Amino acid sequence: MSTITTQTKPYEKFLPEPTQLTKPFWDYCKSHELRMQYCLMCSEWIWYPRAWCPNCGKRDKIEWRKLSGNGHVYSFTIIRHVIDNSPAFQNDIPFIIGLVELDEGPRIYSNVTGVAVDKVAIGDAVTLYFDDVTPEFSLPKFKKTQ
Repeated sequence: MSTITTQTKPYEKFLPEPTQLTKPFWDYCKSHELRMQYCLMCSEWIWYPRAWCPNCGKRDKIEWRKLSGNGHVYSFTIIRHVIDNSPAFQNDIPFIIGLVELDEGPRIYSNVTGVAVDKVAIGDAVTLYFDDVTPEFSLPKFKKTQ
């Protein structure tokens, strides 16, 4: 996993608002680790963070496990227009939002970079990197691997 720091001026895009359930995820991202909840009872990944396993209902058998950061594009969309209340994204147009299926199984939405929007394809291999956008937040993103 690599790091890209884009912070040269104040970050103007939307940032997450961590809750008690999501704070561990964002703390791990700041440490450049991708971790998701995992149920020890039924051996299922849990994404997005929850207080109990949606598969078996257990609350006390959940731990945060590290993922490799390797996966493939399961699905994607190309963002070609921004709405009026998000002008900070205008310079990024067009960009790719992908549903990435990690090698371990769970799927996560994120930016997909390192590929032209007309060249991205379902099945493309991707690797995680972290974009340090503020001193408090590192966002997980994926880059197409060659």
